[in-house]
Amino acid sequence: MGAPQDWAPYSSVDEAAKVYLRDPELALDQLRSVVDLPAIRSFIMSRGFSDGSWGDTDENPLWQEVVLTDGHRLIIWRADDEVTTVDDRERRVLNASVRTILLSTITDHVLTTEYEVFDDGTRRLSEVRLRMYTQLITRSRHRSLTETDIYCESFRYYKSVDNGGLAQMQRLLQFGRVLSRCME
Repeated sequence: MGAPQDWAPYSSVDEAAKVYLRDPELALDQLRSVVDLPAIRSFIMSRGFSDGSWGDTDENPLWQEVVLTDGHRLIIWRADDEVTTVDDRERRVLNASVRTILLSTITDHVLTTEYEVFDDGTRRLSEVRLRMYTQLITRSRHRSLTETDIYCESFRYYKSVDNGGLAQMQRLLQFGRVLSRCME
C-alpha cells in the first residue's frame, strides 16, 4: 500500500478504513465482531510510525488505530507492528486488539479547540484535543499511611493543521461532541 489517503471525507468506517489503514480487512473483521457497522455514530482514525525498525530492515513499524462509538460504548481497534525473538530468531508480528469500554465509565471529557487569531480579527482552527478520563484504575501509589495516589486510565486524541489537517480536526470535534451527548 502506498501513502494513505485522508479518512476524514468518508462517512462510513469501512470506506475510511480501506483508504487509510494498511490492514483494513483485519480491522473491519475485528470491529464487526463487536459492533454492527451501521450502529456506529461517530469514529476517528490515526496511524503513525513507531521508533526503530523491524529487525534488519529499514522499514519502520506502524501503529494504526480506529476509535468509534455506538452511543453506549467506546470501541478501540489498535494494531502495532512488533519484533519478537523466538529461539534466537527475530520475528515480525502484527499485534491487533479490540477494546470495549462502557461510556458510563467515563467520568471526565474535555474537548479543547485552539484557534490562530490574525491581526484582522479573523481566526482559523489550528488544533483539537480530546481527553477522556475513566473510573478504571490503572495503578496506585502509597504516599503515606493515610494518603494514596490513584491513577485512572485516560485516553487522548489530537489533530492539528500539521497532524491530519482541517477535515480530521473537524471529525475529532464531531466525535467529541457525539461522545458528550451520549454520556450519562
